[in-house]
This record gives sequence, C-alpha cells and structure tokens, in this order.
Amino acid sequence: MNKILIIGAFDRFNYGDLLFPIIIEQQLKTYGHPLDIGYFGMIESDLSDLGGKPTQDIQAFYRACNANNERANIIVAGGEAIAVTWNSLLVALNERYRLIRRYQHHLEKFIDLNKWAKRKLKGQTVLPFVFNKTDFKSVDHVLFNSLGGSEIPEQIFTKIEGLQQKLKNVDYFSVRDTITRKNLKNKGVETKLYPDSAILMSKFYAIEHLDELVNIDVRHFVALKKGKYVFFQINRNHAKQKEEKIAALLNAIHHETGADICLCPIGKASNHNDDEALQLIFPHLDGDAQFFNDVTIWDIMYLIANAQCYIGTSLHGAITAMSYAVPYVGINVKKLNSYLGTWGVENLQNVVAIESLYDQYLKAIKVPKQDLIESKNKQFAAIEESFNLMATLLFRS
Repeated sequence: MNKILIIGAFDRFNYGDLLFPIIIEQQLKTYGHPLDIGYFGMIESDLSDLGGKPTQDIQAFYRACNANNERANIIVAGGEAIAVTWNSLLVALNERYRLIRRYQHHLEKFIDLNKWAKRKLKGQTVLPFVFNKTDFKSVDHVLFNSLGGSEIPEQIFTKIEGLQQKLKNVDYFSVRDTITRKNLKNKGVETKLYPDSAILMSKFYAIEHLDELVNIDVRHFVALKKGKYVFFQINRNHAKQKEEKIAALLNAIHHETGADICLCPIGKASNHNDDEALQLIFPHLDGDAQFFNDVTIWDIMYLIANAQCYIGTSLHGAITAMSYAVPYVGINVKKLNSYLGTWGVENLQNVVAIESLYDQYLKAIKVPKQDLIESKNKQFAAIEESFNLMATLLFRS
C-alpha cells in the first residue's frame, strides 16, 4: 500500500488551507482503497480543536519522501502554492522576522532572502511546495491539486532557476481558474482546469451533519435567524481606514431588507487578520448584529451555508457559498475574481469594490436558486473527474 503525503499550509488558522486535507481525504475514501495518509506543514501543529488536521513538520516530510522501506505519492493540496517562497513562509512563522519585512526590497539587493530563509527552515527544495519525484528517493508521483496562480509574480521565473522545468515535470497538475492556466501556459507549463476541491464540502458535510459539529451559540443564532442574515468577512488590508464606510453599507442592507449582519473571521493568519478588521466594524453596526470571533472551520461553514448571502474577500468563503448554493458577493481580491470569472453564475462573475457592496448584494439575492444549484453540480462533476484522474496514479497496484 502506497503512503500518501499531503502537504500544504495546514499549520496555521486559515479556513481554506485547513479545508484542503479534510476534503481530499473524504473524496479519496470514496474509492474504497485502504488509505495511509500523512499530513505535513512547515511546523508540527495540532489545530484539531478548530477542525484542522494535525501536521508533522517539513523534516518529517523529507524523511517520508526518502524512506528506505516505503514508497509514497505526494499531493500538494491546493492554494497559491507555486509562488510561496521560503522567505514568505518564514515571515508567516516567525514574528521577529516579520518585523524586517518592510525592508525586504532593500535587503534583496545584497542577499538572496529565499536561499537564506531556506537554510533557516532547513528546506531541501528550491521552493517549499515546488518539486517532483526526482527530488526524492522514494516518491512515485507528485500531484498538484487545484492550485491557484492568478497572481504568480513574473520575476519568480527569472529568480528561481529551473522553476519552469520543475513545474513541467509534475506528474499531475490541475489549476482552479483560467488566469492561472493562462499564466502557466505562457511559461510552457500545461495544466488541467478543474474547480477548487473544497467545493465538495457540502457533499460530505450536509447542514444536518454540521449541526452536530458547531458551537452551541452558533447553532442557536442560526436557528433564531432562520436564514435572515448576511455573513460578512473582510481582511485587514482591504478594510483599513474604511471601517465606518463598510458598516454604513452593511447597515443599508439591514435597514432595506431586514437581514441582520453576522461578522465572522475566515483567516486569522498573517496577511489575513480578518478578526482585527471586524472588531473595528462591529461597533458601528445597527440591529441585532453578531460577531463570532472564536470559531472552528465547522462554525464558518455552517454560518455561510445557512446565510441569505455571503459577502467578503475570502475565496473559500465564496466557495463555501457556492457549495451550499448560497448567493455570494466577492470583494476586490484578484484570486477571488479569477475564480468567480471561471466558475461563478451569471451576474456574480466579478468581484466589486467596497463601494458597490450594497448594489451587488441586491443582484446576488435575485439570482435564481436553481442557477446556484446548477453551478454547484457543474463544479462537483468537474472536480470528481479530477479526483478520478488522480486516483489512477495514487491507487496503482
């Protein structure tokens, strides 16, 4: 039995990253083969209280890839993994190092920060999540599962020697949006286009199932509101100095439609910091607004699945809404725009500026439910096809 090594950013609280290994495991179980799965991040972690998978660290990953007595297949689980550098990971993991980030452009004139951070983190590959089977002694296949790359910086291909060839030699490479596919094709890297695998969450976690997993205060709120609320989330960078303006737009939704506002962070990791933004918006909200700060991934999923509409900057917030056929409004984030442009329903295929949040909400709640269901079913069929192709590599006898 081949061991399956699933690697990604599962060692910090970010909703989408924590979803990847859970949904991958659930779908792989449907093939009826015995599974021996290991989960790996940069550091050893245990976010199981929040719904995540415990991870082993990167050194354990390398040991598993080079074991003398056992062959393995690797799944890079998803996300913007191609452009992740050792330097960006060190920034995320080390608070002291984060302080020098503002001087990064000056430092890079004198030192290769990726190489320096790689040594610090004891990395063995040119980038943390870019490798193929030739990099290891006991790996049969490397599979890239529904990766994003709409914001791959052009300079990474000139800075990182041999990057194109590494990507060309991956055994299975699927991407989640047309812009990522185009960006890689321009570099001579062929990929397959499929949705983000997290779209399958409602297949495995029906609302009735989530009832049993969520915190009691979340369950009570949903039961009380009976779908008459809007789930709102935004990251700190997009909300900064616009908190009162955002609150005024959310209040307009409340006063015009009677829907209350539910604030809930989806990403608390570095460079997301939703909780900080929402804490500043909450005091300005009218009506029976709620702010759920200490949440698990099940709470987030449940709150979006039962909402009248999702509004936010999070790609996986929107994907959750898609999975449960809930209307959605994407706010000005490039990777979210790329995904909605590829898989969104008519009239909801673009993100909007914060100033247009209210108008787009009115469009979203008018989208026929059947259109949302058909969009979900289309994505289900596509990602299941992708998993079937991966299964031919993972489960060879």
